[in-house]
Amino acid sequence: MKPLNDHHLLELFQGLRKARLSLRIEDYQLLCQAWEKGFRPNNIQELGELCRRLWVKSLKEQQLFDGYFKKYRDQCLEQLIQSVFQPETNSSSDETNPSSSDESSGEGRKLTKGSSRVAQPDILQENLQHKGDETSPQTTSTESPLLETVITEAARVGQAVPIPRSTDFTLTKEYFPVHRRQMQQSWRKLRLPLREGMGTELDIPATIKRVSQKGLFLDPVLIPRRTNQTELLLLLDQSNSMMPFAPLAEQLVQTARKDGRLGETKTYYFRNTPKDSLFSDLDLLQKQPLTDIIPHLHKNRTVVLIFSDGGAARGGYNQERVKLTEKFLKQLKPEVRQVVWLNPIPKYRWFGTTASQLSEKVFMYPFSEQGWRVMIDVLRGKQEPPPAEDYEYLIDWSELVANQESVEQLYKRLVRLQPANIKNNPDELYRYENASLYIADFARRGQAYLDLACHAAFPLAITPDLVYYLRENFSFFDQKGKKLNIPWIAVPDLLLSNLCYPIGYQLYEMDSAVRHLLLKLLQQEERFGNKRLDELSDCLLYYLQQGLNNPNLKNQDFGENPQWIALAYTKPTEVARQLALMLRQTYSGDKAEKIKSVSLTATFTEPLAEANFQPLLTFARGWGRLARGYEEDAKEVFEQLPKKSPQLNVEGVKLWIPGRKLLQFSFDVVTLNASGEVIKRETHQAKYFREDLGNRVTLDMVYIPGGRFLMGSPETEEGRDEDEGPQHEVTVQPFFMGKYPVTQKQWRVVAAFPQVNRELDPDPSNFKGVNRPVEQVSWYDAIEFCDRLSKYTGKNYRLPSEAEWEYACRAGTTTPFHFGETITPEFVNYDGNYTYASSTKGKSHEKTTTVGSFKVANKFGLFDMHGNIREWCTDCWHENYESAPSDGSPWFDENDNLRLLRGGSWNYNPRHCRSAYRNCDDPDNVYDIFGFRVVVSGARTQ
Repeated sequence: MKPLNDHHLLELFQGLRKARLSLRIEDYQLLCQAWEKGFRPNNIQELGELCRRLWVKSLKEQQLFDGYFKKYRDQCLEQLIQSVFQPETNSSSDETNPSSSDESSGEGRKLTKGSSRVAQPDILQENLQHKGDETSPQTTSTESPLLETVITEAARVGQAVPIPRSTDFTLTKEYFPVHRRQMQQSWRKLRLPLREGMGTELDIPATIKRVSQKGLFLDPVLIPRRTNQTELLLLLDQSNSMMPFAPLAEQLVQTARKDGRLGETKTYYFRNTPKDSLFSDLDLLQKQPLTDIIPHLHKNRTVVLIFSDGGAARGGYNQERVKLTEKFLKQLKPEVRQVVWLNPIPKYRWFGTTASQLSEKVFMYPFSEQGWRVMIDVLRGKQEPPPAEDYEYLIDWSELVANQESVEQLYKRLVRLQPANIKNNPDELYRYENASLYIADFARRGQAYLDLACHAAFPLAITPDLVYYLRENFSFFDQKGKKLNIPWIAVPDLLLSNLCYPIGYQLYEMDSAVRHLLLKLLQQEERFGNKRLDELSDCLLYYLQQGLNNPNLKNQDFGENPQWIALAYTKPTEVARQLALMLRQTYSGDKAEKIKSVSLTATFTEPLAEANFQPLLTFARGWGRLARGYEEDAKEVFEQLPKKSPQLNVEGVKLWIPGRKLLQFSFDVVTLNASGEVIKRETHQAKYFREDLGNRVTLDMVYIPGGRFLMGSPETEEGRDEDEGPQHEVTVQPFFMGKYPVTQKQWRVVAAFPQVNRELDPDPSNFKGVNRPVEQVSWYDAIEFCDRLSKYTGKNYRLPSEAEWEYACRAGTTTPFHFGETITPEFVNYDGNYTYASSTKGKSHEKTTTVGSFKVANKFGLFDMHGNIREWCTDCWHENYESAPSDGSPWFDENDNLRLLRGGSWNYNPRHCRSAYRNCDDPDNVYDIFGFRVVVSGARTQ
């Protein structure tokens, strides 16, 4: 059992912290170290005793610990009891197998490192014994029969105590050769406690002696308070080559300031070489001359630690840097007690670099366990410090250095992994050639380094902390099963190599060609394969879910959807579909959303192109240019897409290509005189697009051009109501409107989409028929339909405003109906027992009819606007048009909950089917004359 990975131990640790026990992550690491050294409890009570011994530092803390641990232990017992009596427990099989109880007895019950379960009898018996002690013997005796039954049954059916259940991934900061606790203890060794100043502290022995000599109590003997005299000056290199070591630098500062208990700790920064000035901030903006700093240093108390690679990280040599550093040291050394240099690079790599010469000017030590100890001894004042060697870095060169033949084979393999479509693209070919060379060169360090690079290629961006996290959570073995040693220095080596480049403080990226080749190597490697890609997805997701400690970083830096990275290589079709859906959902979004979706798509360029999804990448590139306002550039990109359709079909998701012509359809328009006679019949055309709802169901949306019209009816119109005035001019922007009212077939499909705000009945209509209009739906139901449709398509579907509805119905006419002076049952579904103007009576259907069944439309191409079903609009009801909007927008009123209905119905007389007729109802009401059609704002005019 590994406590660091155990879910329940983490719960215990977090629970104790919430109970106000002062615990830090270092305390949890201490438990892990004790575990690894053999201090392994055999039951829950022993676990409590171990944690108490390690974590409790006072009587008050012991009370907090005991109170919480009792609750924790009882909770574990309760979970065990519940698990025993679960219905799925198969006891019959155990009755026929008496040996099952023997398997959990004897030595097999002991908890060992790596075990994922603890046998119950010993643990629970210990718990029960202690539980009885805490209450009374009667409590134990009355509860024992039941609990003993539970214990026996738990052992027999093989139920596990919850404690050993482990999580898959571990978050830790202890990835350096010198742990945080070691640093804290080392700083404290530097303390120089002295008594100075006025007497403020009682000297008990001296006071007692005075009383015994004088025979009466006189003034107490006071002595000065003991204070730590050592002052620590930290000088930290902020050059680019030191950025991968920033977490280590932060740990040095934190442990010295918070836990060192020194007299004073000051921190200054420099870049490459400490010169005449230092900086008091990380950004190197607040400069302070050395002449202002040195006078405040105490010659006998100040010790200085310089933290820098001295040019060794990149293997460089700079004579000027040596001279400047030597000058700085000559100024500093006479003014302080001691100066040392801590170099994060192993000593064997100093040779031939600037660090080699600097080590002759100052005590320089490598950051290793031994190097750290020697450095602390020197700061403490040892006169002849022993040399610090890199014992931790005694390297098996056969493991870390690949021979030339292996590197050449790897390079050839990388060339074969390059995308086939780059051969005719010189720029891309050059980029992939460089990527192959960089990877092959990095692989000279050994298989372990190459494996680490492959894993680090998974996130879109990396930090030192993230790469350390990957190193800690994955085991690396060679082809023969031998575990590979990846030293901590491999992480900075990777970040400083040609495979990575910095994009921010502690933030790095790999070129997309490098990432692609490394991930292809990982995928094709038998030791890893697709399974490792999925594991990396889970690992990164867990890392992001725990939150980022760095306020300058965001989850988006690493990839908001880690599982997509894995899918891009294992199931590219699924990623392509998800990206297409996301792009489609930004149709009605703002500029930032569009650019964000395009940027995310671009991160998967290589695997998607390899899987023949180049059209999707082209669309995204054009969409990005359009979002940024480069319309002509976007048009050139969109022209590269197939021209056979105005839509791009990506795994069933259809993306409208901006600039492509809309579909067209032809239809008949008739004009009637007052007697209902056809005086004109003509054919018109209209533009539209077809929304694919899935399941072979579509929705035709007709383009309605913008314009102005006179809304309402004149006072002379037959059958006019007062609420239809006053007439007023309204300007309407272009939009798309459903060719027909929403049908029952369309309703059923959208009702199956995920719920947004309310449930929808998939079959609410009274008059059944897949192509009949849906009815018996409320205004709220219609809004939910629009919300679900909008979420599915990415377009802003909604109900029309009242002005949009009347404008679309009239289609440029000013007569009572878009047909002219009247309507007849031959062209409209209404109550034919009534007439309008001079028309004659006709047949009544007495129910809804199939949409578009009368084969005639208005001049915009809309069917069934005057009959069949009443249609909900967005607006609230108003008694007239006084102060109505003039821009076609919905008109709301917080004091009126009624909603607008427009159009005629199968049971309405023709007077109530006019273009200007208005009605309203409660938005919750449903009748078999209430339906709706949808609109969507649009700018497609081609």
